[in-house]
Amino acid sequence: MDTTTFERVLKLSRQMAETRALRPLLDYAMDEAMSLVGATRGYIVLLNADGTLDFRVKRSTQGNSKSVHEDQISKSILREVVTTSQPLIVADALADRRWSRSKSVVGLGIRSVMCVPLLTQGQTIGAIYLENRDRENCFHDEDLQTLTLFANHAAVSIENAALNDDLEARVVARTADLEAASKQLEEGWREAVELNRKQTVLFGNVAHDVRAPLSVIISSMRLMLEGAFGDLTTSQVDWITKSVEAAGLIQNLMSDVFDLTKIDQGQLRLHPEQTQLSEFMARIYRIGEGLPWADGVHLELEVAPELQSVMLDSHRIAQVLINLLSNALKFTKTGSVTLYARGIPDEDAVLLGVRDTGEGIPLELQDKLFQRFQQVDQNQARRRTGTGLGLAICRELVEMHGGRIWVESTPGAGSDFKFILPLTVSQLAEEKLAER
Repeated sequence: MDTTTFERVLKLSRQMAETRALRPLLDYAMDEAMSLVGATRGYIVLLNADGTLDFRVKRSTQGNSKSVHEDQISKSILREVVTTSQPLIVADALADRRWSRSKSVVGLGIRSVMCVPLLTQGQTIGAIYLENRDRENCFHDEDLQTLTLFANHAAVSIENAALNDDLEARVVARTADLEAASKQLEEGWREAVELNRKQTVLFGNVAHDVRAPLSVIISSMRLMLEGAFGDLTTSQVDWITKSVEAAGLIQNLMSDVFDLTKIDQGQLRLHPEQTQLSEFMARIYRIGEGLPWADGVHLELEVAPELQSVMLDSHRIAQVLINLLSNALKFTKTGSVTLYARGIPDEDAVLLGVRDTGEGIPLELQDKLFQRFQQVDQNQARRRTGTGLGLAICRELVEMHGGRIWVESTPGAGSDFKFILPLTVSQLAEEKLAER
């Protein structure tokens, strides 16, 4: 990617980050994506909660966008990208054995196609699909690199704008509710509702205003480290690496705030599926091995051989376990950290957790651990790297599964953070999800 193109993508990303409303953002992203790579037809498709495709923007350079219908597209190619979360170029769909038998490709005369996923926080929320039917080999690898970078920034802005739209609607609704309730309720209750409303709006605005430009900063610095703009000196590599790590820390903190906002608004949805626990725990262990453990710490895995499969959202339970591993990382300088799972036959449930030989937690502070904005660590340097939200989010995610989480700890002897999950989504969990 040349410097001029990269600077253009950054400029477009800044413009998207400043656009709060979803509809104008989608229109702008569609027009600029087509212009970036010379496409004659384009679609921005978002995924609904049930996995169906939502064609939000349809565009044609001939100015007849009203005639650009959802059936004027190769859904086979689109589904491939959405399912695999991998970008795709098709030089000539009519001549490509993989796609040439598709009715849509033959019927529409589809030639050059490029499609990239919209990814945010490791999840696919949609895709950008572009075509040029006039000729084959219209798109090249450099175009794919450009569009992928653009789509990564667009995905963050789209998620933020969707959250903002929902926030504004909820603020209006909550304000109306407050006005009706204020005639009947005492002043103290009204103040509590208003405080909650302002807190939700504040969290949403912080998440929106910080995450999008931060993504641009991290992407830019990583491209520098990869040599996109020439060789770097050892000193430059060192400082840019430190900057990426610092920005990554901020990004993690903002992700906590963002998740909390989605939980409060009822926007965080679980997608449970039958999961083989032994394979799932092995994957988390491999991720844990990549954490920067102290030299004297050994990471261990204990998985009972008779473990059954469990109905759970693997992305969210992975988030819980990695959070617990990161917590053990901060407080364990020698000994061991053990990731474990075993069955509880009497309860038709499983027990998962992270046990360490770290500093331990006094009994009088343990009840505060899973409350929001509570940090029991007396080390000021470590306190500055956290929000006090990580364990609170863990509790929310576990309880959304119908489970419970707690800690057993003795000062100087380590801590054992553990949680129980039912083998299937319980009736209580389903009712809570419906309420959200």
